[in-house]
Order: sequence, then structure tokens, then C-alpha cells
Amino acid sequence: MSTELAVKALNQYRRRDIFPYLALRYYVESSVGRQNRWIRDICTRLTTQNESLGYLRMYHFKDISEDKFIHRDIYVPAPSEALAEVALITELSKHEIFTPKPYVYSYRLSSDKEKSGVFKPYFDGFRERQKSISDSCWKTENGVVLYTDIKKFYPSITSADALETWQEACQQSELSGDYERLGFRLLENHMKVSEHDGTAKGLLTGPMFSHLIANLLLDRIDQEMNKISNGNYWRYVDDVVFVGTTEQVSLWREKLAGRFDELNLVLHDGDKDFQVSCEEWLEGEFDFDNSIGSEWASLISDVKRFLLANPSKKDALQQSFQKNNIRIPVVDYSDAVRDSNYLKRFQDWIRKYKWATKSVKSITINGLLTQARNCEASFSLRLADLLIEDSASSPYTKKRTTPKLRYLSGRLLYLSSRKNLARLGAILIDRPDMYLVAKTMEAVASREFTDVLSMGVNATHSAAQLVRAEGNEPVRIDNNLVLCPVAEQSLAVLEINGVQHNYGTIKTELMQLASATDMKDLMKSKNGFVREFACLHGLSEARHQSLLDSGFDRDEELAMDVLNQLQRSSHC
Repeated sequence: MSTELAVKALNQYRRRDIFPYLALRYYVESSVGRQNRWIRDICTRLTTQNESLGYLRMYHFKDISEDKFIHRDIYVPAPSEALAEVALITELSKHEIFTPKPYVYSYRLSSDKEKSGVFKPYFDGFRERQKSISDSCWKTENGVVLYTDIKKFYPSITSADALETWQEACQQSELSGDYERLGFRLLENHMKVSEHDGTAKGLLTGPMFSHLIANLLLDRIDQEMNKISNGNYWRYVDDVVFVGTTEQVSLWREKLAGRFDELNLVLHDGDKDFQVSCEEWLEGEFDFDNSIGSEWASLISDVKRFLLANPSKKDALQQSFQKNNIRIPVVDYSDAVRDSNYLKRFQDWIRKYKWATKSVKSITINGLLTQARNCEASFSLRLADLLIEDSASSPYTKKRTTPKLRYLSGRLLYLSSRKNLARLGAILIDRPDMYLVAKTMEAVASREFTDVLSMGVNATHSAAQLVRAEGNEPVRIDNNLVLCPVAEQSLAVLEINGVQHNYGTIKTELMQLASATDMKDLMKSKNGFVREFACLHGLSEARHQSLLDSGFDRDEELAMDVLNQLQRSSHC
């Protein structure tokens, strides 16, 4: 039984939001619903034929301005559509026309056999772009690097442009008519929701298909700019870079702005639009080539390997982590391992999991604790050094420093004591680009959740996951908190995570889903996402937390929800 598409969907949407992930988990509980054939044949057909809309509009923290939180509208599809979407994008990965050009480094399509998601890991493209820009800087005498950025990229894409782009790409491919019609149905759904809610011009932010359409829309412009710049053009989602002389990059930017104007896209000015000399840029040439990533990757890989090889020791590892202020999620893989027959387990062990028996036996709980302590010490030292530097000296210095600050502080949320998190949060809070992680640190350290609730579901869930991992001590919420859609959704997130608090009860459809109450009524909800979720869940007691604590498949990734949110680009 092949389940690659189900695992792809789970890994991809866990990075997006907790509600679509849980809805998918209930869907793939069925031994039929998790199969590739069902997803390719049934989910795609039902989504194409279904004219009702099944999106949940979520409010995610975006920024803070004049002491007010700014939210981003994120739309997540119902599980049947999410699975159909994954089947579609997986099929598109087999056709060259849908593949981003080499100088486009974001949302590159993974192969049909890769289970980590429908797109390749974001950091791989980020690092490749860094290397390519570096090569160009060394070759360009007296050169400069120009950075610019598209304002409100996805919400600015019109339905007409999206539909035309999809049609043209399909005509240049040998894509089957069924998949072509599915793509049109998804875009029509986006258009209807955009018009109804007034949140965009036709392309929703949230669904994975939007990333593919955005890349296709800019493909012709990408090719033109790469040609006129002689290969000195790079794009990463909405972030564009040129390398050349001052005159060249200014001319190229002007031409780019003109081409974008034809699509009603506008480039930023101010801090997001700047130039830096190649000489200064090369000071950060190796920013993403050091050992920071390998330390963390080794720790997380070993945690998962230990849990796969020793599912009965899950509780012992969790208790040890909690005693040592380590908030790395400890997932129960026992069912996933038990579902594999002996032959599959043996083949996986020898062929796929290269670490095999000897290396797994060397992983112990004490060894994992030592690795975690070493990471915490290393990251704390590096973060302290970064905080001494003057990151406000130039836009480029800030652009270099921010990813490293986010990388280090995000991982320290999983490794540092509450006292240290309180100290770091107080330091980072004055940096606008670090506000999300600073408030998460503050919430985890103090258990005061009022602000993260008002920030949105992404902030609330990030903090809630960390509190759950630490033992789930009750959190505090100001009883004078004024209820609004943002706070109501955040309270439902706390309920899903089983985080206790002092705030009163509320009754919304999302809270009913989270608490599994009145599910019979929710099965008739006007909201397609809520209705499908409720039908999949049934009338039994809520099982959300047990699903969050267990793995569906051995290839389902350990979810680091804080890190997933910090990776988000400005477009979504």
C-alpha cells in the first residue's frame, strides 16, 4: 500500500497551520483514504466536481505597528482538497514547464517519491542562491548588489492573470485533462473566496497551489530579466536580487518595475529596496555555510532515530527532556512501526536508513541530553556575539543578521531554561523583525498568554507546543481580553493543544471542533472545512492531542512549529 501522497500532505500542511494538519490526520486514519490511488482518483475527482467552498480563514501574526498587531489572512483547504492539491502538484513535478528556472530558488518541486512535502526544503534554495550571488560578486569589478521586494505579492495577483497563466502552462505540457480541470477548479475557488471576503484579488494565501501559480506567473519575466542581466538575476519568492554596476542594476530594476506594473505588482521602496557594494556583500559570503545547521540537524535526526528504534522508551525520553528544560517534541512512533510488516522493516533498515543497527544502538537518552546541552551552549554563545553587533548600521547588515538571529533564538526556545528565555525575550523585543520569537519567549517563560492570543493562531500554537512539551503547566490570560475573531481562534488552538487557562468558555464553531462538542451540528455547518472536519472526526471524544503526540508514518517529520513560522517569507 503506497501512502507517499498522504505523508507529503501531512508534512506540508503541518508547516502551515495546526487545523489542516489535524483534519488530514483524521482523513488518513482510514486505510483506504491514505492510499495514493484513492487520493489520485477520488480526492481529485470530488474536488473538481464539488462547487461548495471548503476553506478556513485563519489569522496569523504578520507585524506590529503603533502598538497594534497586523494579521495576515491565511486560507487552509479542507482535507479532501488539500490531498487533491498534493496529487496535482506531485503530477506537475513530472512536467518541465511547471518547474521553476534555475535562478528561481523558492518552491522548487520535489520528486513524486520524496515524502517531506511537495516542495523541496526552503533552506536548500536559500543557500544555493547565496552561493550563486557570491560567484557573481567575485566576477563583477566595482559591482553592487541590489535588493528589492514585491509588495503584497500573492494578494496582488488577479484571478484573470492566474487563470491565464495556468491555461498557458497546461497548453505547453502534456498534462491530462483531469488535472487541468482540477487546477481551474482550485483557482475558481480562490476567486470566489477572494471576492466574498475582499482579502485578495484572486489568489489566496495559504494553499500550496498558490506558490506554484505565483512562480508560473513570473516565469516569463524571470527569463527576460535573467537574459538582460546576463545571468545576474535571482528571485526567492518576492525577494529579487541583481548584481552589476550601479548603472546596470538601476536600469534592470526600472525594467523589472515596468514589467511588474503590467501585472499590477509593485516593488517596495525604503528599507526593502537598497544597494550594497559587492565588497561589503562578500563579508557575508559564508553566512550559511557554517556548522550551526549541522549541530541541530544531528540532534533532531538522532531524536527521531531513537524514537523509531525504541518506541517503548518514548516516555522515559520525554521525562528526561522535561527535567532538563528541553522542549523538543517527543512523538510516539509505535503505531507507525507496528503497521510495517517484517519484510518492509528489514528492507527499510538496510536500504533506506543508512544509520542501521550499530549507529542506532549508540544513541542513548544521556547522549541526546548531552547533544542538546552542547547545542544550547553553542547557540547561546553565537547569539550573544550577534547581539553585540550593530545590526542597524545598514539595511544589508540587518538583512544578514536577522536570519541568524531567528535561527539561533528559534532553536533556543526548545533548549533554554525559562529564566534564560525571559532574559533573551526582553533583549529581542526591541527588534521589530524579532517580535514573534521575543513574545513567544516571554509567553513560555512567564506562562502569560494574553499577547500571543491577540497576535494570532501561529503565535499561540508556537507557544502552546512548547508549553505542552514542558509538562503543560496552566497559562494565564487577562480576563479583560476583548474577544474578537483572532482571540477566538487562538483560544481554540489552546483547546486543541490541551493547554489549560483561566479564561472563560466561549462557543464558536472552531472551539466546538477543538473540544469535540456538538459535532452533530457541525456536520451541517455552512463552512465546508468545519463540516468535513466534523464528519471525519465523528461523535467520539476529542482525540486531537493523541494525534499530535503520535506519528502517522515513519517519514512524518518531527514538527518544530516555532521554526516553521519563523521561516515564512513576507508574502505568506
